[in-house]
Amino acid sequence: MTRSAFIAALVLPLALGAESQAQVGAAKSPPDVPKISARSYTGGSAKVTVTGAFQIDANVAINIEASMSDGEMTWLQFGVSGSPEPNALITVSEQEVGVSGGRGEQIVTAGGADCSGQTDVTPKSITGSYSCMGITSYDAATGKMGAVDIVIRFSASS
Repeated sequence: MTRSAFIAALVLPLALGAESQAQVGAAKSPPDVPKISARSYTGGSAKVTVTGAFQIDANVAINIEASMSDGEMTWLQFGVSGSPEPNALITVSEQEVGVSGGRGEQIVTAGGADCSGQTDVTPKSITGSYSCMGITSYDAATGKMGAVDIVIRFSASS
């Protein structure tokens, strides 16, 4: 399998949404992930919910300095990555969407076939919601691997 085919197989279900996943094998066109123009951000927040091996239930403000879009890739950082406070990162390119949430050493990262949801883009804002269920993640409290569900609803204004 070529690298492009592998990426499409992982990303297409997320881009199409859960209702279209049955058609993924037949799809030949690039995933329908929104194009986001180059921009900086002035505000926003994310509601981050993680359940399972570890728990997070928090509203987190956007980290304006760490969030940007360069016309090809978008990084929306909520809170400070790796900090003991809850944080999240949404990455968006035309090929993929990535979702990450955590607190300190407890981090879950997902994308592709592991999530369902969407990103909506306007000239002045980005909003979205992703649900990623049964994601394997390291539980720093127990030192073992566990499963978590992550739900993120986010907005960013530019």
